[in-house]
Amino acid sequence: MTMKVTLTEAQMIQAAAAKFTGIDLPVRTSYVLARTVLEITTELKAFQEQRTKLAVKYCELDEQGNPKNEPVEGMPGSNKLVFKTTKDEETFIKQVSELGEEPIELKLREPLKLEAFQNPNSEDATVLPWDLLAGLMPILEEIEE
Repeated sequence: MTMKVTLTEAQMIQAAAAKFTGIDLPVRTSYVLARTVLEITTELKAFQEQRTKLAVKYCELDEQGNPKNEPVEGMPGSNKLVFKTTKDEETFIKQVSELGEEPIELKLREPLKLEAFQNPNSEDATVLPWDLLAGLMPILEEIEE
């Protein structure tokens, strides 16, 4: 089965899948997640390379020719790009957003089932927290009501 997702959705899937690294999931579920992340990684590498090219074009550069970063006020450890002008920032955001909407195809045997994410450490087999699962929505099986 081939599923189409955008590059932005692929980023969400990759980030969400990383959260499951330390969780004991059924072997098949872990395998499908790992295989999906491997497939996504190549696409996201190309996406990141294009994003970096745009940053070099629209941002101020440091001595090594890399886009400058500055700390985000009130968010220790977070940085933001330093743009040449407000128009450059707007153009960068627009172009990266458009690029993020590019579709890619993921090859899955079938969508993952929500019940595959039962919390193995819970006596009542509750599903893992929604914040962990939200990024996987594009590859989860639709729930029929």
